[in-house]
Amino acid sequence: MKSHVLLLLLLAIASQARTVRVTPKMELAFLTTTAKGEQPYWNHIGRSEGASTHTITIVPKLRSDAAAQCDSRLMEVSTPSSPKYGQYLSMTEANRLFRSRGNIQKVNLNLHKPTDQVQVKDWLKQNELEYTMEGDFFRVKSSVEKIEKCLSAEFHDFNSTDGRKILRAAEYTLPSHVESSIDFISGIVNFPTKGKRDFKTTTLKKRQDGTVTPATLNSVYNIKDNNVASQKSTQSLFEALGQQFSSGDLTDFQEEYNVSVNPVANIIGSNNGWYCLLNPNNCGEANLDVQYIMAVAQNSPTTFWVIDENSNDPFLDWVVALAKDSNPPLVHSISYGSIVSEEPRDDLLRYNTEICKLGLRGVTVMVASGDDGVANFEARNDASQCGFNPSFPATSPYVTSVGATQGPESGSAEIACSSATGGIITTGGGFSINFKRPAWQETVVSNYLKNGPNVPPLNLFNSTGRGYPDVALLGLNYEVYIDRFATPVSGTSASTPAFAGMITLVNGKRLSAGKPPVGFLNPALYKLATSEKVFNDVTSGENNCCAQGGPCCQYGFTASLGWDPLTGLGSVDFEALSAALLKM
Repeated sequence: MKSHVLLLLLLAIASQARTVRVTPKMELAFLTTTAKGEQPYWNHIGRSEGASTHTITIVPKLRSDAAAQCDSRLMEVSTPSSPKYGQYLSMTEANRLFRSRGNIQKVNLNLHKPTDQVQVKDWLKQNELEYTMEGDFFRVKSSVEKIEKCLSAEFHDFNSTDGRKILRAAEYTLPSHVESSIDFISGIVNFPTKGKRDFKTTTLKKRQDGTVTPATLNSVYNIKDNNVASQKSTQSLFEALGQQFSSGDLTDFQEEYNVSVNPVANIIGSNNGWYCLLNPNNCGEANLDVQYIMAVAQNSPTTFWVIDENSNDPFLDWVVALAKDSNPPLVHSISYGSIVSEEPRDDLLRYNTEICKLGLRGVTVMVASGDDGVANFEARNDASQCGFNPSFPATSPYVTSVGATQGPESGSAEIACSSATGGIITTGGGFSINFKRPAWQETVVSNYLKNGPNVPPLNLFNSTGRGYPDVALLGLNYEVYIDRFATPVSGTSASTPAFAGMITLVNGKRLSAGKPPVGFLNPALYKLATSEKVFNDVTSGENNCCAQGGPCCQYGFTASLGWDPLTGLGSVDFEALSAALLKM
């Protein structure tokens, strides 16, 4: 799983305006090329040229009750016992549903009546800033000089230690007549992701025991037919941090493992398979994602959705793009994440609401739970970072979070994947610090906290938060073709596209039967856990260790009967899961 790291915002409210600044920690890196005792990832070069071009995204506020109302509506269309189950909204309906009445007039430029506040449209025009509307968002592309003048900002150029170039300001100010209409602006004080491009591999001997192939997944999880039953059952892969896939490797993989030979149907963004020749790390994650989602759900129209590696916020850019897509792919797999404590809270909350809106449209989002246990990736090289550091968006209550297991690939019992048991990575899991526990998992999570083995002291983590992951699959030693050679790759970034492919197969069966797609999956999954034999309970393992080479921390969680914060409800019997979801 790859990292997504953003800087925290510090909001200072003045009497006439709102000023947004970087945190004091980043100001050291902003002002100097080195901070005392450490080499910063971003190095300051100097003032930006006024004539250079920059892009920012203005995120307008929703109604104050938008999050609560979206959750309520989503439960209606996602709970199998609801009379409104599967009655999804269109793009237009979902985007209109939660707009603030005032912001419709000021931000979305719907001039139904005069307003005594200057409209954002007029504010941008007065400052000669051109923009395009993408869903509910303003995308502004203009000269640095004009943006600086509009926002009272001063941009500087930065280079990263791995060669990226960006420009950022230490702060910006919103005039009082528009600040109440704007949630935040992306692309000014937040720095882009600090890329962790390493993916876990081991030495592979041809056809040795202990690796995962498409046939392994079919055998272990009882998948009898990999052909999608409807071409309307679409799927997509979120990619960032410069990841590219090789079409040649995809073809080699498909031919080697007797998978239907099909190309990726749609590429959004740029993709250059030659990057694999320059450095296998450039395509390791992307090749894994493409090869296995297309192996599990064969012949499904598949989209490779690339977010530029210099994106201000890859997750936000992805959500913005989906918000304006009238016919988005039905299943999305995300093998990337961030440390929640390093994300701006406003960004988290708004992103979460946008994911909720996708669920209202019948879209399913799968997210990898992480590869470093409870501690997350920063502890991998620094034991002082041990602790309970949940990942995002895996902790969003509106995604299905996928953990990793090991064992069946070598003929052993299925246990939680851990570097302590030879698993290369350690499945991420724990509890959200921002989102409360949803009703659909209240019973099973409460049972774990009350009866689970070796539960850490409750004051060390947010025991009332959303628990994750929700499910788990094999995550150790997937055979992936990278630069024309089979290489074993491990991670929740392997189990996630595999499970996403399974849900694409389910959607195909439902669509061919005249039923809607499964959409937001979790209420159905947790209901099935109480009434159907669809899950393989994983009851052994711990997640206190980081990925291989990292430390084992003092605290972590232990697998147990029922749900646990390592493997969720467990792995699945696909035929049983598919049959149960088809009946809904």
